[in-house]
Amino acid sequence: MNHTNITERFIFSDGESRLLGVFGDPISHSLSPKIHNLSLAKLDLNYHYLPFHVKPHELSTAINGFKALGGVGFNATVPHKVPLVPLMDNLDAAALKIGAVNTVAIDENGKFNGYNTDAYGFITALKEKYNEALSQKNILVLGAGGACRAALLALLDEGADKIFLANRTVTKAKELSYDFNQHYPKATITPIPLNFSSLELSNIDLIVNTTSLGLHGEDNFPLAIEQLPSHALVYDIVYSANQDTPLQKLANSQGLTFIDGLGMLIHQAARAFQIWTGEEMPVDLVKSHIFGK
Repeated sequence: MNHTNITERFIFSDGESRLLGVFGDPISHSLSPKIHNLSLAKLDLNYHYLPFHVKPHELSTAINGFKALGGVGFNATVPHKVPLVPLMDNLDAAALKIGAVNTVAIDENGKFNGYNTDAYGFITALKEKYNEALSQKNILVLGAGGACRAALLALLDEGADKIFLANRTVTKAKELSYDFNQHYPKATITPIPLNFSSLELSNIDLIVNTTSLGLHGEDNFPLAIEQLPSHALVYDIVYSANQDTPLQKLANSQGLTFIDGLGMLIHQAARAFQIWTGEEMPVDLVKSHIFGK
Protein backbone atom coordinates (compact mmCIF):
# COMPACT_ATOMS: atom_id res chain seq x y z
CA MET A 1 0.00 0.00 0.00
CA ASN A 2 1.58 3.31 -1.01
CA HIS A 3 1.38 6.59 0.89
CA THR A 4 -1.20 8.12 -1.46
CA ASN A 5 -3.62 5.23 -1.02
CA ILE A 6 -3.20 5.34 2.74
CA THR A 7 -4.14 9.02 2.77
CA GLU A 8 -7.12 8.54 0.46
CA ARG A 9 -8.54 5.81 2.69
CA PHE A 10 -9.50 8.39 5.31
CA ILE A 11 -12.07 10.06 3.08
CA PHE A 12 -14.37 7.10 3.80
CA SER A 13 -16.06 5.80 6.94
CA ASP A 14 -19.12 3.77 7.76
CA GLY A 15 -21.44 2.91 10.64
CA GLU A 16 -18.90 0.50 12.08
CA SER A 17 -16.00 2.97 12.17
CA ARG A 18 -14.58 3.39 15.66
CA LEU A 19 -13.45 6.73 17.04
CA LEU A 20 -10.05 7.49 18.57
CA GLY A 21 -8.51 10.85 19.34
CA VAL A 22 -6.19 13.10 21.29
CA PHE A 23 -7.21 15.82 23.76
CA GLY A 24 -5.01 18.84 24.35
CA ASP A 25 -4.83 22.62 24.76
CA PRO A 26 -3.33 23.53 22.33
CA ILE A 27 -3.61 20.60 19.96
CA SER A 28 -2.94 21.81 16.41
CA HIS A 29 0.77 20.94 16.71
CA SER A 30 0.14 17.29 17.61
CA LEU A 31 1.67 14.64 15.35
CA SER A 32 -0.49 11.91 16.89
CA PRO A 33 -3.25 12.03 14.22
CA LYS A 34 -0.66 11.52 11.46
CA ILE A 35 1.07 8.69 13.33
CA HIS A 36 -2.10 6.78 14.21
CA ASN A 37 -4.10 7.34 11.02
CA LEU A 38 -1.16 6.23 8.87
CA SER A 39 -0.83 3.08 10.99
CA LEU A 40 -4.57 2.35 10.98
CA ALA A 41 -4.70 2.70 7.21
CA LYS A 42 -1.68 0.48 6.67
CA LEU A 43 -3.31 -2.30 8.74
CA ASP A 44 -6.75 -1.59 7.20
CA LEU A 45 -8.36 -1.09 10.61
CA ASN A 46 -11.72 0.67 10.72
CA TYR A 47 -10.84 3.43 13.16
CA HIS A 48 -10.46 7.18 12.78
CA TYR A 49 -8.17 9.25 15.00
CA LEU A 50 -9.02 12.95 15.43
CA PRO A 51 -7.55 15.88 17.39
CA PHE A 52 -9.83 17.59 19.94
CA HIS A 53 -9.08 21.02 21.38
CA VAL A 54 -10.30 20.66 24.96
CA LYS A 55 -10.03 23.48 27.50
CA PRO A 56 -9.07 22.40 31.04
CA HIS A 57 -12.44 23.28 32.58
CA GLU A 58 -14.22 21.18 29.93
CA LEU A 59 -12.18 17.99 30.38
CA SER A 60 -14.77 15.98 32.33
CA THR A 61 -17.55 17.02 29.93
CA ALA A 62 -15.34 16.20 26.95
CA ILE A 63 -14.43 12.66 28.00
CA ASN A 64 -18.05 11.80 28.76
CA GLY A 65 -19.20 13.35 25.49
CA PHE A 66 -16.54 11.36 23.66
CA LYS A 67 -17.83 8.17 25.27
CA ALA A 68 -21.42 9.08 24.38
CA LEU A 69 -20.38 9.43 20.73
CA GLY A 70 -19.01 5.89 20.76
CA GLY A 71 -15.35 6.75 21.23
CA VAL A 72 -13.20 3.80 22.28
CA GLY A 73 -9.95 5.49 23.25
CA PHE A 74 -7.96 8.69 23.30
CA ASN A 75 -4.57 10.15 24.13
CA ALA A 76 -4.03 13.16 26.35
CA THR A 77 -1.35 15.80 26.15
CA VAL A 78 -0.67 19.06 27.99
CA PRO A 79 -2.41 20.12 30.22
CA HIS A 80 -4.68 17.09 30.73
CA LYS A 81 -2.41 14.23 31.82
CA VAL A 82 -2.57 14.89 35.57
CA PRO A 83 -6.22 16.09 35.76
CA LEU A 84 -7.35 12.86 34.05
CA VAL A 85 -6.15 10.71 36.97
CA PRO A 86 -9.15 11.25 39.29
CA LEU A 87 -11.55 10.90 36.34
CA MET A 88 -10.49 7.31 35.62
CA ASP A 89 -12.26 4.17 36.84
CA ASN A 90 -9.02 2.17 36.69
CA LEU A 91 -5.32 3.05 36.43
CA ASP A 92 -2.39 0.91 35.35
CA ALA A 93 0.73 0.70 37.51
CA ALA A 94 2.65 3.22 35.40
CA ALA A 95 -0.10 5.84 35.62
CA LEU A 96 -0.30 5.35 39.39
CA LYS A 97 3.46 5.78 39.93
CA ILE A 98 3.86 8.66 37.47
CA GLY A 99 0.66 10.36 38.57
CA ALA A 100 -0.43 11.09 35.03
CA VAL A 101 -2.50 9.51 32.24
CA ASN A 102 -1.65 9.86 28.55
CA THR A 103 -3.78 7.01 27.15
CA VAL A 104 -7.40 6.10 27.91
CA ALA A 105 -9.31 3.04 26.77
CA ILE A 106 -13.08 2.92 27.20
CA ASP A 107 -14.22 -0.67 27.71
CA GLU A 108 -17.50 -2.38 26.80
CA ASN A 109 -18.92 -1.43 30.21
CA GLY A 110 -18.21 2.23 29.64
CA LYS A 111 -15.35 2.33 32.17
CA PHE A 112 -12.44 4.71 31.67
CA ASN A 113 -9.16 2.81 31.93
CA GLY A 114 -6.14 5.07 32.27
CA TYR A 115 -2.62 4.18 31.18
CA ASN A 116 0.69 5.92 30.95
CA THR A 117 2.77 4.76 27.98
CA ASP A 118 5.48 7.44 28.24
CA ALA A 119 7.81 5.29 30.36
CA TYR A 120 7.43 2.43 27.89
CA GLY A 121 8.23 4.77 25.00
CA PHE A 122 11.25 6.18 26.83
CA ILE A 123 12.87 2.85 27.66
CA THR A 124 12.07 1.21 24.32
CA ALA A 125 13.84 4.04 22.48
CA LEU A 126 16.78 3.83 24.90
CA LYS A 127 17.22 0.09 24.35
CA GLU A 128 17.44 0.63 20.59
CA LYS A 129 20.86 2.25 21.12
CA TYR A 130 21.92 1.21 24.61
CA ASN A 131 21.90 -2.45 25.56
CA GLU A 132 23.97 -2.26 28.73
CA ALA A 133 22.56 -2.97 32.19
CA LEU A 134 21.64 0.22 34.06
CA SER A 135 22.64 -1.01 37.51
CA GLN A 136 25.79 0.67 38.84
CA LYS A 137 25.66 3.23 36.05
CA ASN A 138 25.87 6.90 37.05
CA ILE A 139 22.79 8.53 35.53
CA LEU A 140 22.11 12.27 35.51
CA VAL A 141 18.53 13.38 34.85
CA LEU A 142 17.89 17.08 34.16
CA GLY A 143 14.49 18.43 35.22
CA ALA A 144 11.79 17.30 37.64
CA GLY A 145 8.51 17.72 35.76
CA GLY A 146 6.03 15.24 34.33
CA ALA A 147 8.41 13.97 31.65
CA CYS A 148 11.02 13.36 34.34
CA ARG A 149 8.58 11.16 36.28
CA ALA A 150 8.10 8.93 33.23
CA ALA A 151 11.85 8.73 32.63
CA LEU A 152 12.55 7.91 36.28
CA LEU A 153 9.99 5.12 36.31
CA ALA A 154 11.45 3.62 33.13
CA LEU A 155 15.03 3.80 34.41
CA LEU A 156 14.21 2.39 37.84
CA ASP A 157 12.12 -0.44 36.40
CA GLU A 158 15.17 -1.38 34.31
CA GLY A 159 17.40 -1.61 37.36
CA ALA A 160 18.96 1.85 37.56
CA ASP A 161 20.17 2.39 41.13
CA LYS A 162 22.36 5.52 41.00
CA ILE A 163 20.49 8.56 39.73
CA PHE A 164 21.37 12.23 40.20
CA LEU A 165 18.25 14.38 39.80
CA ALA A 166 19.07 17.98 38.90
CA ASN A 167 16.45 20.70 39.00
CA ARG A 168 16.52 24.48 39.40
CA THR A 169 14.10 24.14 42.31
CA VAL A 170 15.86 21.58 44.46
CA THR A 171 12.81 21.20 46.70
CA LYS A 172 10.89 19.75 43.77
CA ALA A 173 13.71 17.30 43.02
CA LYS A 174 13.70 16.25 46.68
CA GLU A 175 9.96 15.64 46.61
CA LEU A 176 10.30 13.58 43.44
CA SER A 177 13.16 11.49 44.82
CA TYR A 178 11.15 10.84 47.98
CA ASP A 179 8.10 9.75 45.95
CA PHE A 180 10.08 7.25 43.89
CA ASN A 181 12.10 5.93 46.80
CA GLN A 182 8.82 4.70 48.29
CA HIS A 183 8.52 2.34 45.30
CA TYR A 184 12.26 1.71 44.79
CA PRO A 185 13.88 1.78 48.26
CA LYS A 186 17.13 0.17 47.08
CA ALA A 187 17.85 2.90 44.53
CA THR A 188 19.88 5.98 45.40
CA ILE A 189 18.23 9.09 43.93
CA THR A 190 20.26 12.19 44.79
CA PRO A 191 18.62 15.62 44.32
CA ILE A 192 21.07 18.34 43.23
CA PRO A 193 20.69 21.93 41.99
CA LEU A 194 20.56 22.36 38.23
CA ASN A 195 23.43 24.79 37.92
CA PHE A 196 24.98 24.04 34.55
CA SER A 197 28.30 25.67 35.40
CA SER A 198 28.85 23.44 38.44
CA LEU A 199 27.47 20.07 37.31
CA GLU A 200 30.01 17.28 37.75
CA LEU A 201 29.95 15.25 34.53
CA SER A 202 33.23 13.36 34.46
CA ASN A 203 31.77 10.15 35.92
CA ILE A 204 28.35 10.22 34.19
CA ASP A 205 27.46 7.24 31.98
CA LEU A 206 24.04 8.43 30.83
CA ILE A 207 22.57 11.93 30.83
CA VAL A 208 18.86 12.48 30.22
CA ASN A 209 17.38 15.90 29.47
CA THR A 210 13.71 16.11 30.47
CA THR A 211 13.64 19.92 30.58
CA SER A 212 12.09 21.96 27.77
CA LEU A 213 15.44 23.47 26.78
CA GLY A 214 15.67 23.21 23.00
CA LEU A 215 11.93 22.88 22.53
CA HIS A 216 11.34 26.51 21.67
CA GLY A 217 14.11 27.10 19.16
CA GLU A 218 16.93 27.95 21.54
CA ASP A 219 20.33 28.11 19.86
CA ASN A 220 22.43 26.63 22.62
CA PHE A 221 22.40 24.29 25.59
CA PRO A 222 24.58 25.55 28.50
CA LEU A 223 26.21 22.22 29.33
CA ALA A 224 29.97 21.62 29.63
CA ILE A 225 29.57 18.47 27.56
CA GLU A 226 33.31 18.10 27.00
CA GLN A 227 33.51 16.87 30.60
CA LEU A 228 31.50 13.73 29.80
CA PRO A 229 33.51 10.54 29.24
CA SER A 230 33.67 9.32 25.66
CA HIS A 231 31.42 6.31 26.39
CA ALA A 232 28.59 8.47 27.79
CA LEU A 233 25.17 8.40 26.14
CA VAL A 234 23.16 11.61 25.78
CA TYR A 235 19.36 11.26 25.71
CA ASP A 236 17.30 14.38 24.97
CA ILE A 237 13.53 13.86 25.10
CA VAL A 238 13.16 17.02 23.02
CA TYR A 239 13.06 16.25 19.31
CA SER A 240 12.86 17.96 15.96
CA ALA A 241 11.96 16.16 12.77
CA ASN A 242 13.87 18.66 10.65
CA GLN A 243 16.95 19.78 12.58
CA ASP A 244 19.24 18.86 15.43
CA THR A 245 18.38 20.02 18.93
CA PRO A 246 20.94 22.25 20.70
CA LEU A 247 21.93 19.33 22.94
CA GLN A 248 22.32 17.05 19.93
CA LYS A 249 24.65 19.57 18.33
CA LEU A 250 26.77 19.52 21.48
CA ALA A 251 26.80 15.71 21.62
CA ASN A 252 27.76 15.49 17.95
CA SER A 253 30.61 17.95 18.48
CA GLN A 254 32.11 15.53 21.02
CA GLY A 255 31.35 12.36 19.05
CA LEU A 256 28.96 11.10 21.74
CA THR A 257 26.11 8.67 21.08
CA PHE A 258 22.84 10.60 21.07
CA ILE A 259 19.12 9.78 21.25
CA ASP A 260 16.38 12.36 20.70
CA GLY A 261 12.74 12.21 21.79
CA LEU A 262 11.43 11.00 18.45
CA GLY A 263 11.73 7.33 19.38
CA MET A 264 9.95 7.96 22.69
CA LEU A 265 7.12 9.72 20.84
CA ILE A 266 6.67 6.87 18.37
CA HIS A 267 6.96 4.01 20.88
CA GLN A 268 4.56 5.55 23.40
CA ALA A 269 2.11 5.90 20.51
CA ALA A 270 2.75 2.29 19.49
CA ARG A 271 1.86 1.05 22.98
CA ALA A 272 -1.38 3.07 22.97
CA PHE A 273 -2.17 1.71 19.50
CA GLN A 274 -1.75 -1.84 20.81
CA ILE A 275 -3.97 -1.15 23.84
CA TRP A 276 -6.81 0.05 21.60
CA THR A 277 -6.55 -2.27 18.61
CA GLY A 278 -4.62 -5.31 19.79
CA GLU A 279 -2.32 -4.84 16.79
CA GLU A 280 1.34 -3.86 16.48
CA MET A 281 1.93 -0.40 15.06
CA PRO A 282 4.06 -0.41 11.85
CA VAL A 283 6.78 1.65 13.50
CA ASP A 284 9.20 1.57 10.56
CA LEU A 285 6.49 2.96 8.27
CA VAL A 286 5.80 5.79 10.70
CA LYS A 287 9.50 6.64 10.92
CA SER A 288 9.98 6.69 7.16
CA HIS A 289 6.76 8.36 5.97
CA ILE A 290 6.27 10.96 8.69
CA PHE A 291 9.80 11.67 9.85
CA GLY A 292 11.87 10.61 6.86
CA LYS A 293 14.04 8.35 9.01
